[in-house]
Amino acid sequence: MQDIRHYDIIVIGSGPAGEKSATQASKLKKQVALIEKSPRLGGASLHTGTIPSKSLRETVLHLSLLRQQTHGIDITFKENLTTQELMYRKEMVIQDQENSLQRNFEKNHITVINGTPLFQSASMLEITPADGSEKFEITADYTIIATGSSPHRPKWAPFDYESVFDSDTILDIKHLPKKVTIIGAGVIGCEYASIFSKLGIRVNLIARNRNVLPFVDRQIAENLMYQMRSQRITLRLGESVEGIEKISADEVHVKLESQKVLPCSTVLVATGRFANSSGLNLDKVGVELGNNGVIKTNANFQTAQPNIYAVGDVIGFPSLASTSKAQARIAVLHAFDQLESEKMPSDLPLGIWTMPAVSMVGKTEEELTDACIPYEIGVAHFKEISRAHIMGEEEGILKLLFDPENLKILGVHIIGPHASELIHLGHSVMYFDGTIKYFMNTVFNSPTLDEAYRVAAFNGMNRLDHESL
Repeated sequence: MQDIRHYDIIVIGSGPAGEKSATQASKLKKQVALIEKSPRLGGASLHTGTIPSKSLRETVLHLSLLRQQTHGIDITFKENLTTQELMYRKEMVIQDQENSLQRNFEKNHITVINGTPLFQSASMLEITPADGSEKFEITADYTIIATGSSPHRPKWAPFDYESVFDSDTILDIKHLPKKVTIIGAGVIGCEYASIFSKLGIRVNLIARNRNVLPFVDRQIAENLMYQMRSQRITLRLGESVEGIEKISADEVHVKLESQKVLPCSTVLVATGRFANSSGLNLDKVGVELGNNGVIKTNANFQTAQPNIYAVGDVIGFPSLASTSKAQARIAVLHAFDQLESEKMPSDLPLGIWTMPAVSMVGKTEEELTDACIPYEIGVAHFKEISRAHIMGEEEGILKLLFDPENLKILGVHIIGPHASELIHLGHSVMYFDGTIKYFMNTVFNSPTLDEAYRVAAFNGMNRLDHESL
């Protein structure tokens, strides 16, 4: 056994949460070791999740817009696009990001260890190197678990990764399918439904609930469902899957509990994810787990073992790269007594990369109603915004929820082009306790989509004026 090397902090996992944990600790001049069991850095976010799916989305969206917006110019597009052609951009982005990660770790003097960790105590880890060399042990004052999550693979789904896929393997599909059935209408299911439909592929989207995206403001979710149907996506709401039968190489039958049978060529099972918390020997060190293997933490992302923290997908909702990085920053600062009065913001923006995109921050109408909190609404329709007309994307809504007394913003909800970027203006004003008057009084570049905020603010103020008559 080799000599035991001691670090100030050990980070397990190199995804967004792990990367941020390691670099944040290095900025505090701490000795950092990052353990990654995969031969490639970046985690699921870079290789099978966020980055590749959004790269594919961008490619598909670009092709779709070119077909729609040639401004009278006759442009011929290649038929029968292959998956390899569609994935070309994805591979370029992944490689560039991976190289950037490597440079970042080197620049910040972070020791990267390629191997599998196992807790021996709250401060000691045994490492099994990926290259098969001798096991060794390392110790640290603190450890951060950032091991991410994996797709849920129900027993009734005969995964063969040729016609039945999960969300981590769907991008390895060899040929574009003629018809896809997607099981699960959460974020992943809705995003892939949009991607496939834009490629001209017929899509069945199955949801156990009567709505898609149950945590999204109902008006926004209903608008998304309307636009999905207009894109020839068939929504099977309130349905549960009984089983999947592979009939031939090109045909799969999805049988529902309602006895409907949906023939298709490809099935994507997107029924949620579970935390990658097994195999770490966590029970030995007193780390508590919840449903789906989620690690339980406090507000500072400490586990039941005070010197062990957990951040990112491994602690559950919202399981987003952006929130994972924020969690990692808070955890590291807390571990080294640098947090002071700073804490995790209570309201964080969420982005859903459907087509059209959906983004939100703050409370929904339903949450405010259930909490008996008075609110008023200001709405801007994208068809009122000149920039949306220029872009040829007039379908969309920007909705402000605000306090009718002090005019402070309670929630911002957007569906439409660039929603995930537009949301940040609303989030910033919310974070600094601003009111809708900011949007009424500020000067926006014109024509821009940001002008929707001004339209929505005046719409909301007009509602108050009318109600006072």
